[in-house]
Amino acid sequence: MTAAQELQRLLTVEERARRAELETQVRVGAAAAVLAGRALTAIRDEGLYRDEFTTFEAYTLERFGMSRQRAYQLIDYAEAAHEFEARGLTIPPERITRALGGVVPDDYQIVLDVTKAMTGKDKPSSADVAAVAEVARDMAAGMQVEHPQTREPTSYAALPPAERGPALQQAVQRKAQDRREFQGTDDVKPWDWLDGLRQSGSDVQVLGTADGWQVVVIDRSTGEQREGPRRKNQWDAIKAARTVLEGELNHDD
Repeated sequence: MTAAQELQRLLTVEERARRAELETQVRVGAAAAVLAGRALTAIRDEGLYRDEFTTFEAYTLERFGMSRQRAYQLIDYAEAAHEFEARGLTIPPERITRALGGVVPDDYQIVLDVTKAMTGKDKPSSADVAAVAEVARDMAAGMQVEHPQTREPTSYAALPPAERGPALQQAVQRKAQDRREFQGTDDVKPWDWLDGLRQSGSDVQVLGTADGWQVVVIDRSTGEQREGPRRKNQWDAIKAARTVLEGELNHDD
């Protein structure tokens, strides 16, 4: 390392004082997760770890015993809290904001309100919120919905704000109905088909992200991994995976 590089790593007196202040905020921990997330964001963005550590991740692990995943969960929570505050909304618990992952900030409160209306709970679980958030992500991605007034197909983004809640609630109800009624082409329910794969010697995951859902099947004996197509919801992902994977098996035969 050159002298110039070594000098660049050194912190000024002011930077050391700021880091000490921010570290105190991080140690407040779960009781002030937003504050911790904001402090971690500042430490990362301002490079206040560079005098002792080469990476932010190594710094958080050594200084706080905090994994990379946990550090970035707190950072994400702070970002979400900022969006709530900017809209004059109450910041929900961390587990609830995490369930909103991938939802556009303008829809945060709509998702929470619809979840409360659908579940009848004043404080819905994170799983409750995640189920409604999944539908909201599909709608924001361009899924056509029925306009609550005209009954004509339209995009979610084209709806006036006051109509988005009813449209989302209707879409959630329809998805729940689809989930109850969906059968495979031979009357095998989607989860029963996945269980059959597990019983035949495979590990099966249905993975959901902001980009969609996908079925991943790993043969326990060979380690071979097969992936189904990515789809907007888990039911379509399972149907698509079954079509592809059973097609591969028939081809092998």
